[in-house]
Amino acid sequence: MIIRPADIEKDSLAIMDGARDFASRIAVRHLFPKDDNAFIKAVSRIISLEGMDVLVAEDKGRVVGGIGILYAPYLWNNAIIVADELFWWCAENSPFRTGRRLIDEAMQKVEERGAIPMFRSLTTSPHGVDHVYKSFNMLPIETVYTWLSPQPQLS
Repeated sequence: MIIRPADIEKDSLAIMDGARDFASRIAVRHLFPKDDNAFIKAVSRIISLEGMDVLVAEDKGRVVGGIGILYAPYLWNNAIIVADELFWWCAENSPFRTGRRLIDEAMQKVEERGAIPMFRSLTTSPHGVDHVYKSFNMLPIETVYTWLSPQPQLS
């Protein structure tokens, strides 16, 4: 298995498959476009953002994982660049440690750029994500709350 920068043209179908798989596993999938063409446009816009860095894990010629990091000035202090992890995905049948290999390579790039990592663990993330982040001396700093249905019942 190799970890390499994504080639947006060559890897676009695999990136879309990964995005669809990622979207199917998260608790807020109702926030994603229902129409596939709208979803494709959303993913295309995200991966082409200025400052976006996408790495893929390739095994036997097949993309089996990816991580997307957006490098941008921190909202509260533009002198600081943050590495904002937007997605981290592994196929269900990916080789053992695919996720770890992706995060190791991504963190090396974060350090090379002198950025501050801002990575996420969703409620649907595997339990090991917390352990992996802590192995890089990262600590949880925020919990985000939202409605888990498209039209909440307010009392």
